[in-house]
Amino acid sequence: MKLNETLLLAGAAGALIIWILEYQRTSFLDSYVYLMLCLGLLFAFQYVRNKRLQREKFISPTIKQMAADQKKKKKK
Repeated sequence: MKLNETLLLAGAAGALIIWILEYQRTSFLDSYVYLMLCLGLLFAFQYVRNKRLQREKFISPTIKQMAADQKKKKKK
């Protein structure tokens, strides 16, 4: 996990905690902004993470090993 992903996730957790505390103090409508901030940060985290994984073309080691084995079989 990269730094920007960690910061987005921590920000979402912080906004959720603030929303819970604000919801106990006031009404739902008054604390709605913090809930939406939390969801927005979670969506941003997911977007950034998926973009990074696409860039890295994340492939599990077992799939890499299977591809290498198939190449060896074709050479024979």
